[in-house]
Amino acid sequence: MVKLFQSTFFNGIIQILLSLFWVWQFGELLYLYHYTDILFFFMYPNWTLILFILMGLIGFLVGLSVLSKKIKIKNGYFLLIGLFVVGLIIDIIVVL
Repeated sequence: MVKLFQSTFFNGIIQILLSLFWVWQFGELLYLYHYTDILFFFMYPNWTLILFILMGLIGFLVGLSVLSKKIKIKNGYFLLIGLFVVGLIIDIIVVL
């Protein structure tokens, strides 16, 4: 079990899935804003949604580089957490 958590394949797939979920979530929100008749109480500006999608794609590339053993697992998670923190800071700034 411990060997599984130290596997670059397993951790790379986890990072890729988290990043793709992030891209899917904000991509779907961007789609719902522009192509449906749903009224939202609060709407993110388009630039933040596009920035979040780009950050998710960068996270996908980080996961691919962990999967191909170009960067270490710990560094990959630090980069992913850094992207998440930057996203939270942007989210807080936009809401205020």
